[in-house]
Amino acid sequence: MTSAELEEWQDSYDDAEVKIVPCDPGGTEWPSCISSDSMRAIVTARTVHGGDFHRTALLREPRVAGFGTGNLRLPLWAWRLVLRLAWMTGHRTQRSSRDDFKQRVATVAKQLRDSNVDTLVVSHAGMMIFLGKELRRSGFAGPKMRIPQHALVYVFEDS
Repeated sequence: MTSAELEEWQDSYDDAEVKIVPCDPGGTEWPSCISSDSMRAIVTARTVHGGDFHRTALLREPRVAGFGTGNLRLPLWAWRLVLRLAWMTGHRTQRSSRDDFKQRVATVAKQLRDSNVDTLVVSHAGMMIFLGKELRRSGFAGPKMRIPQHALVYVFEDS
């Protein structure tokens, strides 16, 4: 696919229908829940939490900026590699998106640290990987996530 087709693919993924699967909320009655404001996360939060929850754009996945590559066609796995390298090296096309994302991760982690309430967080795999790292860095104990599994609750505890 081209860079433009990659952006279209990302839009269709964001708008994809949610596949409802059983989810065990970790045996915890979560008094608080925050969710990404994407429709996929909202449907999941309604299903898993059931009660009222706060929706926030802070928990959205990072938006991939387009590359000026014209008609260059690469398979999806190659685009993922290119994007990962551009992200890690701070390539000018991805720098703003990356920096905004890292700031959102830090903001959510601070909100969770400052809260005295057990909070269920419903978000996306990429966000959860970075949020987990930030929570562990700030003193929480919890699992390292390589690729978070759908409908699985990862518990982080303030140590």
